[in-house]
Amino acid sequence: MASLQRLATATRGKPLAILAVDVAKVDLRVRTFFEKHPVDFTVVLDRDRAVSKSWDVIALPTTFVLDANLAPKLFVEGDIDWSAPDVLAAIETLYPATNRPQDQAITHK
Repeated sequence: MASLQRLATATRGKPLAILAVDVAKVDLRVRTFFEKHPVDFTVVLDRDRAVSKSWDVIALPTTFVLDANLAPKLFVEGDIDWSAPDVLAAIETLYPATNRPQDQAITHK
């Protein structure tokens, strides 16, 4: 969770949303954990593992990174440092491209 929080901080203001899914944990335990370790992103509960099963998750943690069309673009089983430069660069490639052509200069009068 600390690594995801660093990602949330590093990408604040960028077109990125983080959603964590806690699998099969008691609500009170999850609530207590996040009271002690608050995060800047949404955490939902998968009480009956329905979400995990529908995404074929077999190991925890498992991460899916989706593009703007919600298509899976990155899949990670196990821990990852979300603040590592190569990971941030990979995520940045998923941001929507700007509509402004790169080869045109903008002048102000």
